[in-house]
Order: sequence, then structure tokens, then C-alpha cells
Amino acid sequence: MIKQSKNSHWRYETNLKQREVITITLRPYRSLGNRGYLYLMIGFIGLMFFLSLFFYSMGAWPVIGFLGVEIGLVWFLLKVNYKSSKNFEQISITKNSTFIKKVKWSGAIINFTIESPWIKASCVKSIGTSDKLFLNYHAEQLEIGEFLPTQEKALLANALNNCFKRMRGAC
Repeated sequence: MIKQSKNSHWRYETNLKQREVITITLRPYRSLGNRGYLYLMIGFIGLMFFLSLFFYSMGAWPVIGFLGVEIGLVWFLLKVNYKSSKNFEQISITKNSTFIKKVKWSGAIINFTIESPWIKASCVKSIGTSDKLFLNYHAEQLEIGEFLPTQEKALLANALNNCFKRMRGAC
């Protein structure tokens, strides 16, 4: 049985053997969708077109090439930004183990396995930089959700600790 929570990143699964698995998927937030990207680029190219007409009428026609380079640079930087949105982390919590899968935009996959009875999530506040979310186990730490906004990291730490308690049978 699969239960979808209000947050689209949470999924609770129970298989036929009644072994519960809590799966949490973390994805970076992107406020500009594909349609917004298209409108932004059309507007930017239109602005550069009118600027190039203005400079051409003033006799400064060599500026047109630099405006074209600027369009290419903005397009390239937005594409690089969108590639980073392919990052995601998947945390699967069972009674005995927690599995963390980090997938980078380049396709590199890093897997971690931690024994669930020894794990605790904590959000470390830092001055001048973004807060950090760690999974603490034994004497080690693993940072997760680096791309999440600061306000979500503390909420996620509490939710993860509740999931760990639930899997231990405390709740």
C-alpha cells in the first residue's frame, strides 16, 4: 500500500510482508518553469534586438556582435542552472537500516547505508552561511539536503527524527 502525503516528496510504502518503508525524496526548488524560461528568453532576445537596432542607427554596429554574445551567455548560464535541478536525494528508512542515494546532475550516484537505531537528524545553525542538515550516527555525520532552503532544513530534521522513532517502535 502506498500513501501519498500532502508534500509530494513523501511516500509511505508497506509491502505484503507488512515491512514498512518510509521513502523521502528531496529535490531542488526551481521557481522558473519551462514556459517561464521561454518567455524570459523571448523577452531578453527582443530587448537585445531593439538595442541592436538602436546601436546600428547610431553607427555603433560592432556592438551588435557583443549583444549576440550576451544572449548566448545568458542562455548557457540558464541551461547550466537547469542541469543542477536534476540533483536529488532519496532517503529510505526501514526498521534496521537507512539508505541514502544522492544523484548528481552529471549522473553520478553515491549510496550510503546507516543502521537506523543509531541515527539522528540535526540542523546546525551557522552565521553567514546556510544552515546544514546532518544525519548523525556513531561519531560520524552525513550532510543531506544541501540544496534545500534554510527554513525547510529544520522541518525536515524534525520529520526525519519522527520517522526514526516510528521505525524503532517508540511512536
